[in-house]
Amino acid sequence: MRRLASLGLLSWSLLLTSPVSAQLKGNPDNVCRNGFFPRESKEYRLAKIRGAAGDRIHFHGDDNERCPDDRTCRLNSYVIRNDEVIVSRTLGKFACSWFQPRKGTETVGWIETDSLVWQAGIRPPTERDWLGEWRAYDNFIRITKSKEPGKLAIKGEATWGSGSRSHTGELDYEAKPAAQTINFGDGTDELDCQVTMYLVGKFLVVGDNLHCGGANVSFSGIYQKRPKQ
Repeated sequence: MRRLASLGLLSWSLLLTSPVSAQLKGNPDNVCRNGFFPRESKEYRLAKIRGAAGDRIHFHGDDNERCPDDRTCRLNSYVIRNDEVIVSRTLGKFACSWFQPRKGTETVGWIETDSLVWQAGIRPPTERDWLGEWRAYDNFIRITKSKEPGKLAIKGEATWGSGSRSHTGELDYEAKPAAQTINFGDGTDELDCQVTMYLVGKFLVVGDNLHCGGANVSFSGIYQKRPKQ
């Protein structure tokens, strides 16, 4: 049993450190930006920034067809050694990366893969890892145990706009995790609410099909668990 468990963990680690390549349908290959990031991949990975103390690893944008390779695509925002990023996919020598600083808003852009150390040895998530209240700005998703063995109860609220022009969306589903992923929704029609959640380290990457609420409402985003009060 111990050998089988070790082999399972090894397989999981290899899966987490393999290269990623995907893109949201209809987008040019070089697009890497916040609104698309949680919906454009089926495999999200964690990586840390390598480099010497004081090095600044700059993000690259996607403003024109020469990006991200062209030097004019380099952005002012940067990461430093040991910063942790989530990677959705790769394109040539670049990785589409999401980074959340301790203060301020997140940055999404291209980072050279030579500057990344893929995180290995990550254990498969357990049921307990999913549980809790997850937040991304004003949106929240609460995950608890279901009465049905093996399933989780998922409730959430999302909003867009304010006052009389606000729109809302709700989640109220039960679903069973498969490794680091949970899929659920109302059906298979493209207008039915459909959601995929990926547990990536301490982050919950949520992507929906923009049909889980009123106009412009989306649950898509990178959620972090709210500490217990």
